[in-house]
Amino acid sequence: MTADDILAALIAAAGDAIFATELAMSGGERRCDFWTISPNGSAGFKAIAHEIKVSRADFRRDHAFKQREARLFSDQFYYVTPAGLVKRDEVPDWAGLIEFDGTVLTKVVHAPLRDKDGPTWQFVVSLIRNSGKVNRDTDLLKQRVRLAERTISKVKAALKQRGMQPWEFGINS
Repeated sequence: MTADDILAALIAAAGDAIFATELAMSGGERRCDFWTISPNGSAGFKAIAHEIKVSRADFRRDHAFKQREARLFSDQFYYVTPAGLVKRDEVPDWAGLIEFDGTVLTKVVHAPLRDKDGPTWQFVVSLIRNSGKVNRDTDLLKQRVRLAERTISKVKAALKQRGMQPWEFGINS
């Protein structure tokens, strides 16, 4: 299993969250593999940082200082690994663990909640620079509109094929 496999699963599971991949932290010295933020104020704009690890050696080299900024600008921090790579008791107290078995992402250790710091200008600039790889809620809405348009087009065609008129069902032609 590769980091790209895990990243694809995280993206697929992001739902309506705004997300960025390979988000630069510390002026570009460090990167957060996958960072999400809820576009909903009622959810407190919850932000979650995800660090993907596909080898034990890479996981063992990681430490709190290396993940400092990812943790500062997030309400939760998760390591995301192939299933069975990291034992529960190896997960630092400031992190959670999500495992990927090739099909399903499973939270094995829930990350503690913390109040994230307000973004610095350096962080804001990093988000803007990364905007080519950021899924924004407007992107999601555009995807949903395109899907709805395709579905309506298919329904119109199916109705006409059966000798019915789309307007009879409230679908304008």
